[in-house]
Amino acid sequence: MLKGQWLSDGKGRHRVFIRLLIPYILFLILPMIVGWIIYQKTIETMEKEVTANHMNVLEQSKDILERRLEEISSIAQQLSVDTRIIQFQPVIDPFEGTNTYRVLDTNKSLYNYKLSNNFIFNYYVLFKNSGLVLTPGSSYSIKEFYENIAKYSRLDYTNWNKLMFDQYFTRKYIPSQEVMVNNTPYTMLTYIQSLGYPGNPQGAIAVMIDNRELQKLFHGLDISGDGWAYIVDDQGQLISSLSADAVPLPVDIAKLSGSRGVVEQTIDKKPMMITYVKSASNGWTYLVGQPTHIVLEKVRYIQKITFSLTFLFLVIGVIIAYLLAYRNSKPLRNIVNMIMEKADVSPQHRDAYGLIGETVSGLINNNHRLKSEIEQQAPLLRAAYFQRLLNGEFLSVHDANALLKHVGMDVTGMSYVVAILHLRGLDNGYSGDLLEELDMKRVLTKEMLRKTMEHNGFVYDVAEDQLAVLFCCNQSQSLRVKEHIESNLLEADEAVGDLLKYVPIYGIGAIHNSLTGVSRSYEQARQALSFQLWQNREGILWFDELPDDRNNYYFPSDLEGRLMNLAKAGDRVEVKRILEDLYRENFEIRRLSFSVMQLFLYEVWGSIVKLLPQMELAQEQVFHQMKPLSSETPSYEHMKNNYASVISTYEWICDSVNAHKKSQNIQLVEHIITILNQDYMQDDLSLDVVADRIPISKVYLSQFFKEQTGINFSDYLESVRMDHAKTLLLESRLTINDIAANVGYSSSNTFCRAFKRLHGVSATAYKKSQTG
Repeated sequence: MLKGQWLSDGKGRHRVFIRLLIPYILFLILPMIVGWIIYQKTIETMEKEVTANHMNVLEQSKDILERRLEEISSIAQQLSVDTRIIQFQPVIDPFEGTNTYRVLDTNKSLYNYKLSNNFIFNYYVLFKNSGLVLTPGSSYSIKEFYENIAKYSRLDYTNWNKLMFDQYFTRKYIPSQEVMVNNTPYTMLTYIQSLGYPGNPQGAIAVMIDNRELQKLFHGLDISGDGWAYIVDDQGQLISSLSADAVPLPVDIAKLSGSRGVVEQTIDKKPMMITYVKSASNGWTYLVGQPTHIVLEKVRYIQKITFSLTFLFLVIGVIIAYLLAYRNSKPLRNIVNMIMEKADVSPQHRDAYGLIGETVSGLINNNHRLKSEIEQQAPLLRAAYFQRLLNGEFLSVHDANALLKHVGMDVTGMSYVVAILHLRGLDNGYSGDLLEELDMKRVLTKEMLRKTMEHNGFVYDVAEDQLAVLFCCNQSQSLRVKEHIESNLLEADEAVGDLLKYVPIYGIGAIHNSLTGVSRSYEQARQALSFQLWQNREGILWFDELPDDRNNYYFPSDLEGRLMNLAKAGDRVEVKRILEDLYRENFEIRRLSFSVMQLFLYEVWGSIVKLLPQMELAQEQVFHQMKPLSSETPSYEHMKNNYASVISTYEWICDSVNAHKKSQNIQLVEHIITILNQDYMQDDLSLDVVADRIPISKVYLSQFFKEQTGINFSDYLESVRMDHAKTLLLESRLTINDIAANVGYSSSNTFCRAFKRLHGVSATAYKKSQTG
């Protein structure tokens, strides 16, 4: 009763609860203070980013627009120096004599740039002397052009005519305004480049740009809620409005200093935030304005949400802290009650933590007694520790060192090397006698190794026929580690060699300066030993003495890409040559280890797996051939067989590609021949026409047809026409002119020359010789 008396009253329970609650409250308040500071900095940063958003979008849109305008300027310059356009400028009567041909020739020479540049609505070449307007595919008189094609809402015909022909302009822009094009209203920005020379303009090149294209470039700007956006030239003249509802320019451009910036001013009693960027190339100014409360709307929304969540978090945090303190104080009271009931502790303690401290102190003393008992089990603990060390189960040096002291080993601050000793005996399978003999050899060898190493190493069984030896030496003696280890091993070999009658095989890893490196040294020793066994060698082999690149396979990414491309092209010979080179490099020259060779094979199979979906080939067969790579016991014979499967799979892919190509080629040739046999009578049938119908490029069509048939396309078409011509000459009463037209010749002279060239006689003589 006395032992638990101090906890029976409410005062004792209250003190425990308060001591647990205070840390929770502090833990809750301190992060909130830090969070408040971070929040203030975040809000400031967000405000800057929000105001800079329009600046960045405006800058990017400006750069895009300037590049597009520069393209238009380049097109206009190309047109202005076109020889046909220059030669046509002095023409007064465009339809007199050969001028008509020059009109057609000049019009034909105009490349339709709007097909390749969707930024251009259309462009026109206006000639002052001839009063003619040319555009790709069309021509107009000046008057007709103004009335039907480009009638400007702010310019009558007279003013428009003077603008085009009375002044010389270079890169002149007519601000966006309504233009009637084919009786349809558009808002157009017009670019003008005069022809001729300053003081003597001979015409102009006019390029129309739909204002909607400008608006698309600036679609990233947020101009909602009474916002606006403009482009203004260096004279303060409005070039284009990017807003849906244009309003008069509310800002004095001259007052905007610098090449870019953000200003706030009141417009129509509304606080506005105005972002502007000035172009260094043409002096234009790009502006966007928006009410301040809309620009910072997101920031204020986040601010409101943050305050609400912070208050909610504070209330919930206090409740959780109260509940946690209450819950955690209960087990603490139960622990103290248990100590008071079962331990020999004075009941005068009024502090729960003091009571627990005394109890823990007693437990520590008991722990010391247990340690002495554990030392008797040290060999088993060391074996378990050594196994974990070799397997790399320690994540940090601290953990390894902590357990090292626990098992009574002190090898910290040293260099470590792992050697693996292989005892021959299981090469031809297991048997009871062999196992017993190996046990004897292993025990004797372990004892001799321990004697020769004394306190500088440890021996551990890793398999029935293998021992792992951990050598520990001072880091200052690392230069003589090899000599020291080899002398220890040779001394042990001499002691047991005469008795056991065997020559040991050693694989030794690299030197590492931390306990966590022991597992790496162990793995390196295994690789060295594997190479010894593979080469059927005896004695000692260090990991750094392995052949170069033994742990790196050769399959560079560029060679993989080339191999896949050749397979897709169906080049079976070249594919096989590359695969044989890879085999020679990795299997014969580098002689990779099992694990690295498996990685190499996985990589090669991976290239096939990536290739199959592109070729639309079945994958089940390949997956079936890949499966043994991970399911069978690794051996070099198995690796070679698997690589042979790789080669056969690549050959199958090439054969599939070639079969598919052959099938497609046959269909394509048949299609081309069908077109020629059906439409030979059309005089415009040619390589270009057939290429457009298929459709493929005419260069490829010509080469393909010659490769597949052994005859040129034009020669084949001519032979088809001549065969039909000979039939008509012999079986009909048609004249030579009619026969020429029926077999696809535009004139009888062309037909007669071709007929005589192929047959050595004229068409008339041929008919007489066959019917005479």
